[in-house]
Order: sequence, then structure tokens, then C-alpha cells
Amino acid sequence: MKTDMTSTLTSALSGLQVGVNKARQASGEIAKLTTQSDGVRDAVAPLLKLQEAENQVAVTTDVIQVENETLGRFVDETA
Repeated sequence: MKTDMTSTLTSALSGLQVGVNKARQASGEIAKLTTQSDGVRDAVAPLLKLQEAENQVAVTTDVIQVENETLGRFVDETA
């Protein structure tokens, strides 16, 4: 059980890192576009990437919360 929890937590933390990196990349693209004349049209793809990154972080946070609750119940039951 410990290995499964460790694996899940490691995967969740990796998912958080991917989401944050996507958000950084997308926000950098958006920042560059603000200085260009046709930035609004070109901003759609980075804005969608930013929303995707937000969703990934939110879902991964939910996974971590479930893992935390499961571990808490396990500790309560074995104590």
C-alpha cells in the first residue's frame, strides 16, 4: 500500500509541475503578444493553453487531496 501511495503522489506532483510549466510558457507567449499589433488574434492559442494548464493543476490537486484523505483514514484505522 505504501508503494502505491508513493507512486500516486509522485505522479500527482509531476502533473502539478507539468501544469505549472505549461502555464509559464503560455503566459510568456501572451506577454510577448501584447507588444504586437495583431496580438488579440494570436492570443487565442496561448490562452487556451493557459486554461488547459489551470485544469491540469486543478485535477492533480484533487488527486493529491484524495491521496491525503486516504492516507489519513489509513493512519486512523491502524492507530
